[in-house]
Amino acid sequence: MKRWKVAFFVLAAINLVTFVLILSFLFIPTNVGVEQEKKVNVQEDGNVPFLIRTQKTDLTNLINHYLEKEAQQENLQYSVDLQENVYVNGTIKAFSKDIQMKLFLEPVVTDNGNVQLLVQELSIGQLKLPVSYVLKYMNNFYELPNYVVVEPNEKRIQINLDEVTFDNGLSARAKSFDLKNDDITFTLFVPLP
Repeated sequence: MKRWKVAFFVLAAINLVTFVLILSFLFIPTNVGVEQEKKVNVQEDGNVPFLIRTQKTDLTNLINHYLEKEAQQENLQYSVDLQENVYVNGTIKAFSKDIQMKLFLEPVVTDNGNVQLLVQELSIGQLKLPVSYVLKYMNNFYELPNYVVVEPNEKRIQINLDEVTFDNGLSARAKSFDLKNDDITFTLFVPLP
């Protein structure tokens, strides 16, 4: 066979192999450089969970803003300060006078994402009062949001986050509430449209 015929068939074979390779590269799916599409973790109730980590100062500002909006009472005005523990400072109207109130609380996250505030100390003015007595008084005479449950005998205030849904449908559960290490983590649930 002549050299040009051999060269022709070799060149035709190279072209055919190149053409087949190009076609196979076009039709074979690739994962190189592209993340696989992941399924969105949707809860049974149609919400998508997001893990939110915050700091004491930011959460203090958010809580106080929410309290200003929600607590529309003239007899009880208070603010929250997150430091090593939770401090609630406020005023109570009694005997036609404003009396300073201070609560010293220790937060605990429950298994269902709610927060318990264990009352360590409570004082009105300079007088330290029996915690269970004052909590019972607060529970009977002050209108608190539905999701706040005062348990005088256990000396705690339960914040049922599982009963709170914001106007936009968002809800949250506590994951960690370690104020000493400034590790405050919540799961925020966003409803799908």
